[in-house]
Amino acid sequence: MTAPTRILIVANRTSSTPMLLEEVSRRKEAEVEFTLLIPPEKSAGADWSPDDARALLSRAAGQDVGQLDCGPDAFDTIHRAVDAGNCDEIILNTPPEHLTRLIHHDLRHRLEHLGIPVRVIPPEPDAPLPDHIRDNMPSEWSYPPPSPGVAGTY
Repeated sequence: MTAPTRILIVANRTSSTPMLLEEVSRRKEAEVEFTLLIPPEKSAGADWSPDDARALLSRAAGQDVGQLDCGPDAFDTIHRAVDAGNCDEIILNTPPEHLTRLIHHDLRHRLEHLGIPVRVIPPEPDAPLPDHIRDNMPSEWSYPPPSPGVAGTY
């Protein structure tokens, strides 16, 4: 029996949270384990509580979802998790301002160097990302996400 794929969900509550839940639900048929990391949100009260997030994700996954404390630097925490062999894939769902900061800090190359698949759930499904963000996202990051029932880029 093969080990389950360990997926790290890096997510804040956004307008595309339903798309994230759909993606998690779609993946639950495979042997997977999910862990949630919530990056710090700058605006007061805008984010979801860890308990609420885990409850929603666990229901979508059909199993308990673990949680990884973000610490002071989300990328460093992600990097340590990958280096320790604790995740095989990343699903990223953050608000536009997070993607802007992450792209500005060269997240593209930093995540590519981790050597695992990264799936980006766009923060606003009805509005395109600004060109400077979309242009700097690696082609293997799926944007926009595939329609239900259509295989994505992993």
